[in-house]
Amino acid sequence: MSKRLGLALGGGGARGLAHLGVLIALQDEGIPVSMIAGTSMGAVMGAAMAVGGDLKLIAKVLVSVDLNDMLQVSDSTVREVQKIVGRSMVEYVRGSVWREEDSRPHDLLRLRELFGLLTAGKCFRDIKIPYAAVAANLETGERVVLREGLLSDAVVASTSVPGVFSPVAFEGQFLIDGGVVDKLPADVVIDMGAEAVLAVDTGAPLDREISTCLDTLLQTQRVTSHHLTQLQIAVATERLGGNLLVIQPDVSWIRMFAFEHTQAAIQAGKDSVHAHLDDIWALVSPERN
Repeated sequence: MSKRLGLALGGGGARGLAHLGVLIALQDEGIPVSMIAGTSMGAVMGAAMAVGGDLKLIAKVLVSVDLNDMLQVSDSTVREVQKIVGRSMVEYVRGSVWREEDSRPHDLLRLRELFGLLTAGKCFRDIKIPYAAVAANLETGERVVLREGLLSDAVVASTSVPGVFSPVAFEGQFLIDGGVVDKLPADVVIDMGAEAVLAVDTGAPLDREISTCLDTLLQTQRVTSHHLTQLQIAVATERLGGNLLVIQPDVSWIRMFAFEHTQAAIQAGKDSVHAHLDDIWALVSPERN
């Protein structure tokens, strides 16, 4: 008898586009997905699958468009962030996303339009696969699991990276990127009823070459994220035992906003599923082994 498979899709910016490759490969292999929980980019890709979208068409579109252009941030925002964290930090993460010459206001409109298209304007009650998006309450620091209303609103909240996008007002709360408090929402999908979980980790790896103060600061953030992820995996393992599988697509070399590597990230997701195909089937249908 098949187990109810839940997907836990982590964040990671451009690295998280690997989730789309994972979802496409799962569909191609006929592996049934019963529910999905996603954080940040994982929330985006998970929502696309939950509404029954044409994932291969979405991949084709994302590869063909300029995602860097869609995520431009205004010159004034760049200056404000530089005041807080320093110019060198901004230059490190911005890549081609934050362009000095672009002075247009950035108010999440482009994200809302993009996510509205990806989710076909649907509400949670309309979707084919049970789904949850994870965000964080900016004022309390609490995790917020979104499971009602417009899917696009939930996805925007889950992807509102602090310092890049404005917090999202939602039912009296100000919500930001879910990755701040939950890197890999395996426990969320367990709470939704999953009997087995495939968790896809696309977080930033630890850097072994540290030579500057900036490197040290960035590594500190990675260490915190790494330990949070490991803690969440440990909690999920305690609840599920051997019914949890964590895979890590080979996207460690992709920076958070390096969306020019969309195609490579998607392919890495596909490759990761194929490399663990027997283990994934063992999660869903142990009798196949």
